[in-house]
Amino acid sequence: MRALIDKLHLREKEIITLFLGTNAIVGAVLFVIFILPRSEPNNQLILGLSVSRVLVAIIFLGLLLLNISAPLILILEFGVWQKELKNKVAELFSNHKTPVMVALYAVLILTGTFLLLSIPPIIRPLSFLEPFSARLSSFIGWIFFTSLLFILMLRIIPAETSYDTQLMTRLDEILTLVGLFLIVFFLYVQFTASIGWVNKTKYSFWDLLSDAFLQGRLYLTNPPYIHDLTMYKGHWYVPMPPLPAILMLPLAYFIGGQNISTSYLSIVFSALNGVLVFLILQQLHERKWIQISRSALFLLVTIFLFGTPHLWLGISGRGWYFSQILTVFFLALAIYAALCSWSAWLIGVFIGAAMLARPNGLMTSPFVFAISMQILKEHQGNINLKHVLLWGLKTVTPIAIAIIGLLTYNYLRFENFMDFGYTTVNAGPDIVQNVKTWGLFSPHFIPINLRVMFFQLPFMPLTAPWPILPSATGMSVFLTTPPLIYLFQRYPKQWWVFGAWATVLFNIIFLSFYSNTGAHQFGYRYILDFLVPLITLLALQLKGKIPWHFIMMVLLSIIINLYGANWFMNG
Repeated sequence: MRALIDKLHLREKEIITLFLGTNAIVGAVLFVIFILPRSEPNNQLILGLSVSRVLVAIIFLGLLLLNISAPLILILEFGVWQKELKNKVAELFSNHKTPVMVALYAVLILTGTFLLLSIPPIIRPLSFLEPFSARLSSFIGWIFFTSLLFILMLRIIPAETSYDTQLMTRLDEILTLVGLFLIVFFLYVQFTASIGWVNKTKYSFWDLLSDAFLQGRLYLTNPPYIHDLTMYKGHWYVPMPPLPAILMLPLAYFIGGQNISTSYLSIVFSALNGVLVFLILQQLHERKWIQISRSALFLLVTIFLFGTPHLWLGISGRGWYFSQILTVFFLALAIYAALCSWSAWLIGVFIGAAMLARPNGLMTSPFVFAISMQILKEHQGNINLKHVLLWGLKTVTPIAIAIIGLLTYNYLRFENFMDFGYTTVNAGPDIVQNVKTWGLFSPHFIPINLRVMFFQLPFMPLTAPWPILPSATGMSVFLTTPPLIYLFQRYPKQWWVFGAWATVLFNIIFLSFYSNTGAHQFGYRYILDFLVPLITLLALQLKGKIPWHFIMMVLLSIIINLYGANWFMNG
């Protein structure tokens, strides 16, 4: 934009006139759109508008006339008062540049949020927006456009009105992160609606368990579904670790567990996961550990959100899947905390929290350890045993507390510290039989787990409603996310790279012994346990210009996962 202004050789007055004139034209069009629809016959005051719409129209028209008068005052000569007015306005902006710009960004974010979330279908928790959307969309749309134009205008006018670079960088970053969250949330919700998954959440468990916790119980009374629950002494228990129910406690207290939509809540955390992956890649770039363009960074976030099983897991809301989304959230927080050199205690808290959703979150410890040690080495030049032990002690303490909490939770439910309830779970007969015969972990499961992870193919039935039928036991990660084949390249010998690969390998080894490949699923859902390290390793391969074949692989992975999510929910 600035380059275009320079090319046209526009002066400050001309720039302001151009922007304000454009804004007035858009405002006039939206004002007409606002007043054209008629209110209900029994609720009309004047010109077919209701009282509330008349009040909004007066405000809208007043602001619009103010906007129209501004460029006229700049262009035409009205007298001495005109010059004094322009000087006062210029002085106002000059003396209050920071609060004005912060206010404009805040208005842009708030109005943009309203417009995005009020696009049908409006989700159930935001249904209160529906009447406001019908009445105010045109007006709020103009306010959004106005704030955007003013931000652009104030940032490209001559240098004497320049802004603090650090402030603008911070505001741009906030706008990017909020925009990323809102767009991902919007796209996930719209896709959920397009495949007919709205209000179909079943087997969520956590809304019921959070209510039970508030009532002083660890078990469910008369659950509407008992699949994957464990019966013990006449009570039904949720065998999975309890973090999701714990996080829902405030919502359950204020609105009741029965009113919580775990699907929408899962989408919220899915969008936050995208933001965290963006921040992680940005931190790696700022530390010069990776060298990628802004477009490559967004492309990797897109792969993570739309080109992996994170998509269908994120929109589901079912108990097992929401646990995985939360695990990714806290593991990503731990990785970001390590990259930002936050306290080792806090890193341990995040890993411990992830373990309260899925215990194998512990496998991410090598990655955060390696990141922390590389930063320490860069700052101090060397790493001694004291540094390692001190970091380890601080990190291990919250993790140990989480482990003790899990074991105590087991004892309170099943009178056995080591019993998670999986050996007696009311699940598929094959899964239960495997656990009873071979145990929860056994070398017996290595062949099938590795086959599903890396080699399992879909079926191609000649006559079926689905031309490609994924294997419900799982499918190769390279088929569901083709860009992962770019991982097979040379890597620099750096601490964080070794840590990332260690986390990936530890997870693969751990999961290869597990008695369950992921059960009914699309792709291999357990990849989420080490998906963030994989994305960071993939970032190392995107130096310079993004290859066209990599972009094609990304598009293919998005198509595959959109298809797979639809199949999983409706097939």
